Amino acid sequence: MPEPLRFVPEVAVLGTGSVLGSRVVDNPTLERLVSNYDPSSGDFSQWVERVTHIRTRHFCGPDESSGTMGAIAARRALEAAGADPESVDLVIVCGFTSKSLFPGDSVDIARSINPRCGVYTIAAACAGSVYGLAMALGMVKSGLHRSVMVVGVEQLSKATNFQDPLTAILFADGAGAVLVGRPAVPVPDTGFVDRVVLRHEHAPGTIMMENANAAFEDRLVEATAHPGADAVLRRQYLRMEGGPRVLRNAVNCMTETVVEILGFRMEDLKAGHPALRELLEQVHVVPHQANGRIVDGLQEKLGVPEERVYRTVYHAGNMSAATNPYTLDYAMREGNLRRREHPDGRVEIGPCGRRLRKGDLVVVTTIGGGYLYGAVAFRLG
Repeated sequence: MPEPLRFVPEVAVLGTGSVLGSRVVDNPTLERLVSNYDPSSGDFSQWVERVTHIRTRHFCGPDESSGTMGAIAARRALEAAGADPESVDLVIVCGFTSKSLFPGDSVDIARSINPRCGVYTIAAACAGSVYGLAMALGMVKSGLHRSVMVVGVEQLSKATNFQDPLTAILFADGAGAVLVGRPAVPVPDTGFVDRVVLRHEHAPGTIMMENANAAFEDRLVEATAHPGADAVLRRQYLRMEGGPRVLRNAVNCMTETVVEILGFRMEDLKAGHPALRELLEQVHVVPHQANGRIVDGLQEKLGVPEERVYRTVYHAGNMSAATNPYTLDYAMREGNLRRREHPDGRVEIGPCGRRLRKGDLVVVTTIGGGYLYGAVAFRLG
């Protein structure tokens, strides 16, 4: 039997914020950074756009890092919420590209908000921010904390293998933040849905990163003078294997989490359960975006109109743990985007739908390395 949606009005999304690395890298610029591209695939820029739908991505400038981007995104979330920084009792930083293993950028980000709050890091690749939002829901619902700042931030340009065109075309730098806390006046049937979906499928060789605690340029450059340094360098990069299989699994897993967070099973989706279809006619989906074709596949499998599946991959690329909160903030502030292919070969990216607003039922879904996947949901009050 379907499980009815139950909300927690005392726990809500209070504000969002985001930032991208300052260096805009379009596909022609990226071509100059990438080696081993097979020219038989055609024009590089057209190939990248065709297989990923990514036109540009952002890299950090020389004075930017995960720490600086995370702090900016968090401050913007505070401003959007009109919240007192001292009300933030905990900061959860989701990402694996901190400049040091510990204390890392997470402490710098937390100190920029409230020097006396707690802070910890979740290293769950692309799934990190959804796991962080689930933790924030639990902490605020339990009464242990008044508000929790979830920051998804990655500087993937430091961990990308530019000798591998299939992965180098995907990754980018950016941050997004979500302030989760108690609203001044709780409104019935708003706030977070009173369940989370957190899952894993054991596939460690598909999307992986070894020696993550050594994946930073300054340490690795120093290591080149030592025997075995090449082996370390080879192992520090993000790796993705089996492209079509990754795409198919991402679509299936994110579809599953959306259906489950709404209280149904995949069998109900296949059977066209009327109550599920009614919810899918209302829901606004904020997915992780490893690749534009994955988002298209998710939309098609759910049967949700394109204006209610929010996309930023065209200009922001795949920012791992930063993608979900960045896209949520973009949906709150700007709205949505769509991609159109014209008969003459032109591809157009333009506005689609509207911004998120009060009363919208939002599902944030993700899949990342491991595979780790999951979803959280809330109704904006």
